Amino acid sequence: MKKLRFILLASLVLGISACQAANVNIDDLVNKGENTAAIGAFDLVSPTNQAIVESVETFTWNEAANAETYKLEICSSEQFISNVDTIDYYSRANITATSFSINSSFAFKETNYYWRVTAKNKGGEKVSTSVFSFFVKAPAVEEVEFDLGESDDWQLHPLGSYADVSVDNGNFFGNNEKTLKIAFKEEDTNRGVAESDGWIVVTKTFEKSIYGTDALFFYSFYAGQDATIIIRLVDRDNEYWYCPIQVSLNAKQSVILKFSDFKQRTGDVTVANMTFDFERIKYMEVVFERSFGDGVFLMSGMKAIKFSNYRDFFIDKLNFNDYEESKFVFEAYNFDYKINDNYELEMSYYGTNDLGKPKINGYGFVKVNVNRYMLTGDAIKLSIKYTGNKGTNVILRVYEEDTDRWSFKIPFTTLSTDEYKTLVIPYRAFAASSILGDGKRQFYYILNLQFGLEGEYSQGKLFFKDFEVVNKKDYTETDSRLVGNDGLIENFDNYEFNSEMYFIWDETTSNKDEYMALNSSAKVGGAENPYCGQFEYKADMEAAGYTLPVTVNDTFSSISLWLKDASNKSLDTRVNEVTDYRPDVTIYVRLATKEIYIYRLPSLARSWKEYIMPFADFELTNDDELANPAQAINGKNITHVAIAIQYFYKVNGKAIPVYANNNPVYIDNIYFNNYTTAAIVDKERVITRNGDISIVEDFETYSNTTQMRAVWTDGRTYDYQQAELSNEVASNGGHHSIKMQYKTNDESPAYCMSPAIDDAVEGRGIKVSLKSEKPATVYVNLYLSISGNSFQYRATLTSVADVWTEYTIGFDNFTLVSGSTNTRLNNSNVTSVSRVTFGMVYYSGNVKELAYVYADNVLFDRTIEYDEMSRRTLA
Repeated sequence: MKKLRFILLASLVLGISACQAANVNIDDLVNKGENTAAIGAFDLVSPTNQAIVESVETFTWNEAANAETYKLEICSSEQFISNVDTIDYYSRANITATSFSINSSFAFKETNYYWRVTAKNKGGEKVSTSVFSFFVKAPAVEEVEFDLGESDDWQLHPLGSYADVSVDNGNFFGNNEKTLKIAFKEEDTNRGVAESDGWIVVTKTFEKSIYGTDALFFYSFYAGQDATIIIRLVDRDNEYWYCPIQVSLNAKQSVILKFSDFKQRTGDVTVANMTFDFERIKYMEVVFERSFGDGVFLMSGMKAIKFSNYRDFFIDKLNFNDYEESKFVFEAYNFDYKINDNYELEMSYYGTNDLGKPKINGYGFVKVNVNRYMLTGDAIKLSIKYTGNKGTNVILRVYEEDTDRWSFKIPFTTLSTDEYKTLVIPYRAFAASSILGDGKRQFYYILNLQFGLEGEYSQGKLFFKDFEVVNKKDYTETDSRLVGNDGLIENFDNYEFNSEMYFIWDETTSNKDEYMALNSSAKVGGAENPYCGQFEYKADMEAAGYTLPVTVNDTFSSISLWLKDASNKSLDTRVNEVTDYRPDVTIYVRLATKEIYIYRLPSLARSWKEYIMPFADFELTNDDELANPAQAINGKNITHVAIAIQYFYKVNGKAIPVYANNNPVYIDNIYFNNYTTAAIVDKERVITRNGDISIVEDFETYSNTTQMRAVWTDGRTYDYQQAELSNEVASNGGHHSIKMQYKTNDESPAYCMSPAIDDAVEGRGIKVSLKSEKPATVYVNLYLSISGNSFQYRATLTSVADVWTEYTIGFDNFTLVSGSTNTRLNNSNVTSVSRVTFGMVYYSGNVKELAYVYADNVLFDRTIEYDEMSRRTLA
């Protein structure tokens, strides 16, 4: 107003009316200056207060008197907070009209937004009478595509291992979409830098709203050495959420990750509401963890989906009627099958000679080509029964997308002909049957399910029904093992199936080859000890851990257990010079007050030994994490007992990762007790070399049949299978042999021993002395376990004489019965013999009667020729 006052004063001094000079009204002059008049009250119009919308294009409000411009504000916070990533805030100033189109979508859905308008002029401002809110409803979008962009859009984390990242249009997956390619080499992932080795993180910003979806879908392919691949998403409040991919080596996969399966990462990252707000994805990371070799990963066709739209992709309850006849395929033994009126899979088997059906005698499957996911659970539930004659085992097999095949065996002796037996089998209880992929129990995308049997040579029927994918936790009846006054923690004798172990023992998953099973051939102790536990691990990885929760009713001062290593040496030529490949075992006990104590057993022995470990010798590992002074172990305060197994291949002190799978360690007789001194006690006889000869068995260490049958067990369940210690001997000075019973014109029994073999044992062949009441055919079988693979070799001896005869059988005379054809039985792998068995048959006429074969002095001999095959009658 100073300028206006100056003009008026000057006009008066000159004696001239300012109004006359300008020829204007004074009110008009004032109105054409700065507007300082008070702004009138006004209110909002649209969207109306508490409206429910999917989108808003235009905001409108009433005119405010004396307003020159308006400012519109929209915010997901009632306090209209700006510059916070977790709050969506929008503003626009200098609007001259009473409406404005924002031309922008709201970042958050299923969220309340607030809006207000501020009117302004040079004299001040006034906020609208009300602040309105509206609820942004998620649109009915059930699929949202993610554009992979270009190579430069993906950033490689500078602190991790190097990888080559590219995006191309090569149409590898046949979907006419871009493919992300991440390739890396061992020299980049295994440089000896602990902070970065094996870690690769590739990131792309997406800023994607995916309301209405609840899962992620994409195609993937991985080739190379072992890898853990994770998809990591950052949500709208900057929290990190991750989910691993079930990787199948060398297989084009369709991957579905449910957002409910993602877990939060909390270390060194943002932690906000601890809820996966997946409706708004800020960016995505493809993460490789502990990937120490060559590899290439491809990904394409990524989109957020509504999981329920893909339910048909999944096996929930398997209705056999859903599959047309062409989906059922026979393997080996050619069953007849039908889907009966009760919707059961009914399979008929006919024995070895009936109906002229092509088959492998006594063995076979009906395959159902399902080509579906098994993502919604971690166990299979089904019911089985049979009629007619029973075989050895019913077998359920699962054939994965990467061509790994897994099997679970159910002994006929546990089944009934009157009523169904219902089993719940965790995925992880399935054993390896044929490993052509990555050797991991994924049970993700399944090519086919196989229903069959083994060891059945007559007639009967099998019935399968109520196949269902379930969660193991829904069938867990107890939380811990009750330990009584006798101190018994576990001896594996009270289980009926392998699967039952998985309802009481917990496994780690970081080792990738955690597997538990009951084993009847590696145990010692005779018929009174039916099983030991078989626990496996993967070399060059984190320890495979197995934990048993316990409730202890008494005080103890020590723990003991029996252990035996049967690890397989890797076939990787880089570690040829490695001779000691025995794992380290660590025993853990955890107390109710959170203390964790350990006892280390380095380089585990390859024969059964009892390890006695006083609690006073255990080492406390987490003293710095305890809120109170550490408590000593007294037995009664133990809540968990755990066993960890680990081995690293090293050459000249340098780690050479080979990731060898299927390394069994046998465990038995875990007890709390009251020893005060550590000790290691032998529990098994070990085969050693004496010059050129290594005695496998001469039967002289037994004083009675019971002792012998603690070592020699029955490999089949025939009622005529029975062995006893005999005084019929093949050599001067000997006292005992084994007398093996069989039935003429019937199937061969199997008499087995699982030897512990010293590393110094050598042999180019085997010698054995035999005597038979009838001119029987005798089968001598040697089983090898090499690098996780099993091989069965057989020598066939015809017309065995009724006088003691020594047979010399060079290894070239053994025929490979099962296993890979590229492994030869020879001197270098004789220490890998895991089982020696005898079988025998005699066919003549139609009469079935009991008969006997005697065996004595089973020896490995390193002086004979590989092709030697001879017999010598003994005096």
